[in-house]
Amino acid sequence: MKILFIACYSPLINNSASIETLQYLNNLAKIDGNEVHLLTVNFPKNSIYYDEYILSMLDKRVKKHIISGGKIFERIMPKKSKNAEVVNVSNGNKSFVKALLRKGKSIVAIPDMYFNWAKAASKYGIELVKREKFDVMFSMHEPPSSHICALKIKEEFKDLPWVTYWSDPWLKDSTRANISKARRKFEGSFEKRIVELSDRFIFVTKANRDDYVSSYNIPVEKTYIVTRGYDENQYEEIKKSLTPKLINKEKVNFVYAGEIFSKLRDVRPFIEALNNIKDTNISLYNDLNVMFFGNIDDEEIKNKLMAVDNINVSPRIPYDEALAYMLNSEVLLLFGNKNSKQIPAKIYDYFGADGIIFVILGDENDPIKDVVENKNKCVVVNNTADEIVSGINKIISMIKNGEKYGTIEEYKWQYISKKLNDILKG
Repeated sequence: MKILFIACYSPLINNSASIETLQYLNNLAKIDGNEVHLLTVNFPKNSIYYDEYILSMLDKRVKKHIISGGKIFERIMPKKSKNAEVVNVSNGNKSFVKALLRKGKSIVAIPDMYFNWAKAASKYGIELVKREKFDVMFSMHEPPSSHICALKIKEEFKDLPWVTYWSDPWLKDSTRANISKARRKFEGSFEKRIVELSDRFIFVTKANRDDYVSSYNIPVEKTYIVTRGYDENQYEEIKKSLTPKLINKEKVNFVYAGEIFSKLRDVRPFIEALNNIKDTNISLYNDLNVMFFGNIDDEEIKNKLMAVDNINVSPRIPYDEALAYMLNSEVLLLFGNKNSKQIPAKIYDYFGADGIIFVILGDENDPIKDVVENKNKCVVVNNTADEIVSGINKIISMIKNGEKYGTIEEYKWQYISKKLNDILKG
């Protein structure tokens, strides 16, 4: 089976979607008879998102087609300095222009910052399809531009089977709740056309699947639910090779590895809970070593986290280091999303670690409940200071009692990817 795999987020960068792409690509490439071509965005090596380790993990059999995101995209991309901090490479007026571009990105970049890439990549993709004669095309959202690129190819080749993957909602995503009517109409026309021309649909959550089926009258027999997973072999290698510096073996280590988007994830009750523990149970407070790794989009919230003296706040770290912290921590901290049908992909990484998973729900309708309920290794609470305090006390009691639950076998990538391969083949 010859597969054209289209994804803006690929193993060139470090985020949860790129890890998902990596695992799908690798496991599809391993299956006898498959030939996988990846059409993706070029992320400069000096950007903060580029991750050489993740790219090195990509199966060499995957044929890469890497297309530039354009001059504006490359200019606004945050860069690394020698110590990996984000810097402006220009000064004076150029720095001012770059700051202005970044500030206006959410307004100008419609539906996302890869739209220009989608137009250029689709032209390349059309010529690629003519040469390679693919059996199936597969595109991944998020972001939407992956689907837009594939749409333009599908419009040229109506007989090419197209499977679309919807990890998140598009127009109904809570981060798009306040977009203008004009933008909603523009993006909605793309979403509708993509749904009309898709031959099969894959969703990560039942809630998102049901919403699309209802909104667009999609025949449910054309839809599938495929979750994400973890790579047990990679985990074993990391256990042997990496020792995280911030782990304190004298304390109970809590780790959060991922982004904090304030519209989706509210960490203020967690901060309040730790401060309450400090006031009422200083012994417990001193036993906690809490680590946050990743970008935080609200400076005020970031400063409040940093003000709690048993919390260590660090910037984004390479994926292998993040995994090392997960594998060496007693507690894996996860914040669900509020007003959203999206499940944080980090939960599936956590399923491959031995630690207890502390799930703080985004709201009462958080779809992650369906994934974590009735799993002994998951302690699930609502996002209030009182419930978080109770959850922490329960976790400490579990650890003191020597309760261990290990990994959850059903979420190994080898099982997840086989299901995807069967869908593409069918």
